[in-house]
Amino acid sequence: MHRARVGGLAPPPFVTYSHSPSIVPRRFRSQSSSVLTNATKPSKQAWKDTKNTAFKFLKTATTSRRAGLAPARTHRATELRLVNSILEEQRLPLSREPSFQDVVQPMTGNPEEEDTSELPSDIGPGALVEIRWGTRPAFGVILREAPDKGRNAVQTLVVDGRIITHVAHDVFFVVPNFVDTFQIKRCGVEDKPVNTKELMARVTVAEKVRAFNKAAEDLSNGYATLFKNVYPQVSAPNEEAWASVTVMEAAKLLNVQHRDRNLVLHAVYSHLMKRSQMFVMDNRNFLSTQTFYVRPRAQVERFNQVSHLIQTSSPCVGQFAMRAKSIIAELRKVTTNPKNQAPSFIPATELAFTEDDQLFIRFLLDSLVDIRSAQCDSYIPLVCRIIKAVGLYDGDVDSAQVRLFLVDLGVLAPWQDIASLIEVQPGLIAPPEPEPPARAGWDAKSGATPTSLGPDDFYSVDPLESIRHDFGKLLVYTIDDHGAQELDDGLSVERDASNPSCLWVHVHVADPTAVLPPTHSFARRARDMAHTHYFYYGSQSMLPESLVGQLSLGHSAINGGAENVMTFSAKIDSAGNIVDYKVRAGIVHNIRVLKYDDVDAAMSFHSQDAAYPFGRPKKPDSTPLNLLPADLENLQLLDLFCKRMVANRMTVPCFSYGLGFPELTVSPKLLPVGVTIQPGLFSGDPKISYGVRQGYNSGSRQIIAEAAQVANRIASIFGRDFGIPLVRRSLATPAGIDAVLADLLKLRDTTGWVDFFEVRRRALRPPSSRYTLEPAKHWMLGIAEGEGYTRATSPLRRYGDLVTHWQIKHALLHKQPLFSAKEMQSTFEYIGVREQRWKWVERSHTRWWALAFVKRWMESSRNVGAYNPLESLTGRATTPARQDIFRGLRAQEVYIAKLGLIGVLEGAAEQDIGAEVAVDIDKIVLTTHPVLRVKPRQ
Repeated sequence: MHRARVGGLAPPPFVTYSHSPSIVPRRFRSQSSSVLTNATKPSKQAWKDTKNTAFKFLKTATTSRRAGLAPARTHRATELRLVNSILEEQRLPLSREPSFQDVVQPMTGNPEEEDTSELPSDIGPGALVEIRWGTRPAFGVILREAPDKGRNAVQTLVVDGRIITHVAHDVFFVVPNFVDTFQIKRCGVEDKPVNTKELMARVTVAEKVRAFNKAAEDLSNGYATLFKNVYPQVSAPNEEAWASVTVMEAAKLLNVQHRDRNLVLHAVYSHLMKRSQMFVMDNRNFLSTQTFYVRPRAQVERFNQVSHLIQTSSPCVGQFAMRAKSIIAELRKVTTNPKNQAPSFIPATELAFTEDDQLFIRFLLDSLVDIRSAQCDSYIPLVCRIIKAVGLYDGDVDSAQVRLFLVDLGVLAPWQDIASLIEVQPGLIAPPEPEPPARAGWDAKSGATPTSLGPDDFYSVDPLESIRHDFGKLLVYTIDDHGAQELDDGLSVERDASNPSCLWVHVHVADPTAVLPPTHSFARRARDMAHTHYFYYGSQSMLPESLVGQLSLGHSAINGGAENVMTFSAKIDSAGNIVDYKVRAGIVHNIRVLKYDDVDAAMSFHSQDAAYPFGRPKKPDSTPLNLLPADLENLQLLDLFCKRMVANRMTVPCFSYGLGFPELTVSPKLLPVGVTIQPGLFSGDPKISYGVRQGYNSGSRQIIAEAAQVANRIASIFGRDFGIPLVRRSLATPAGIDAVLADLLKLRDTTGWVDFFEVRRRALRPPSSRYTLEPAKHWMLGIAEGEGYTRATSPLRRYGDLVTHWQIKHALLHKQPLFSAKEMQSTFEYIGVREQRWKWVERSHTRWWALAFVKRWMESSRNVGAYNPLESLTGRATTPARQDIFRGLRAQEVYIAKLGLIGVLEGAAEQDIGAEVAVDIDKIVLTTHPVLRVKPRQ
């Protein structure tokens, strides 16, 4: 394999060998070629045979062209260059150089996303692809998917005839079926062709790729003028609103005719990629969506103004820098962060930003929009000029430095991370498309509601009031963390009357759809949020907090009132099998609200508490549980139920694995955040405790998790048995050798957990979960094909669960679905994309806060000799080492168990997967994609 070069894949220099006939004619040979004297005779002979055969083939082809069958000189020269490129590395002796599969994007994001990314199902061998490392593209044709050291890798024949291995995450543009499968098979899959047929097949494919490349460049240049009219047509009328456009939609706006539509699409795609000041690619699902988010007109206008000021060397830039330095100096004079003061924001009324100041500040906020490194960021050179002009900050200008400048100005709070700042996430603020599925109301024959409901109308009467099952005095246990606000579900348990060895477990789920119709504006808001967002500075509830408070389980029971629920009941036999089930709208009366830690202590359940490397926080005050004999019996039965479900899962070929993660506790819960275009002082400091929790559940937490899984299985079975379209969450069996899976199954502990590093050592390909209408298997949960897993236990915080409740309840009342299969699919496709985006935001937010805590700890003054957990860190390698082309060094991800964080190890020899290495923190970079860089301990 060849060394990657920043800036594209340039053809290699020609090489010759003086002891054997060269494929390249003498006039093309390099004068610097030399004989490689330490080669073995068998290898030399094999090399000579391959070259002689190729030489004869090309000689015949050249003779035919000279006879008038094809243009001679240009085509022959191209073929010769390609042959030379393909065979170049067969010089002797062979040497190991960094290969293309070692080349990755800068190690600043989540490597797991790159490793687990997959090609869409309709893209396979023979597809033309554009791959990118950095901002420069390279064309190639996919030969096959080739798992590489646990990564979902792809083998691609690139434009110069070489085969490279890369992850699907590197693919940005695709032309399916560019080369037929017969020709692809002829190319072979080895690094070098094993015979002349493979060699010339690769030459043929590479020539076709080159032709497309040249035609694409020519067409792109020709569309430069036409493309200027695209932005005004696709931007939102509201000057502060984002919009979105796909490559296909933008191409239609050009209204051009061309024989090859793929060339037109690529030309449009190329222009969109080059204009990040107007168009920002969807950096989570771009290959599937081909979507660009269109910046608001106000942002583009600000960009043009600032660009003009800087290009014309306007004094406004220097004046802003001077005023900014003055404001920062004034704010720094004020005593900040006094002890025991609650975090707050105090406007500096004696200071103010001018109109020019506000222009530059808003421009800098615009520059924080999350742009993938594969797209050229037009803001970078302008931001650098501004930050350098201020002169207060050292080092590279990046999003962390821009954020720090805005914090110093009082525009952002010190605890505001970049990822969760909604203004920088266009994928979450673009107008929703398509419209959500909705119905005017329940069928009139129910008599429950009017047939027409407005966007602000609740149900005046509970639609399922007539069929609710009253559970009477049955005890219901809601168990959650201290401080939990959304109590979604509670559990009841009783022995089966006819067979006492069987247990009936009832999962009672809060019932917001008893009052909230799908037509309500709150439902639309919930759809766009996808789920409740949990941030350390304060949660953002999917439904209004006042509504959540009224509908959380236990709210009415405190005063002896009844509460509406959706109940999913399962009859569990002694082997942990579901032998019967019921789905009902219910009423419960006797609810007990308990806490995990209290239940574990009272019942002596084994529970794995979080580890606290920086000191254990004081636990909330709690009174001992006053458990009655009935409570003790019920909780023991629930524990028995949990053990049965775990034992049952151990009989099927599945396992779980993962790593511990940071869990911070922040007080107070609500911190002042957001953007303020007014100088001010953020004072006080939140109190933070840093914990690391393992990825598996235990004790009462495991009981709740097992019950939720059973309820979700029951929901799917109900939809299957009654023909009601429901969306399932599925997870296929990991792709790999059966013997590898069998080996890992032997390593399971008593709960079905396998060590993460054992999985990584065996290079098992991690699957990706997906939504499907079919009752598909969920491998990790041990759920079989034909049963399925439909999430239905969190309607207060997940929109998908709300939709499932509307669908099931309509079926209970009318024996038919409310939404069609097509409507269900389109809804979950929409919220699935947003869930994925929010998942990344929340993960990045957690990582930023954890690293910010560690950074403050490192910078704080401590007593000499005091305990410092950062002095004894150990990392374990999670991936093979790879080349970071932007930093120009080899690096390897390591997991630091004490912190629950992945770090990037630099300056060390490559470690085997799972190998331990003592490390020290080298640098923490609090950018949009926060990074922990570590180095070997000296």
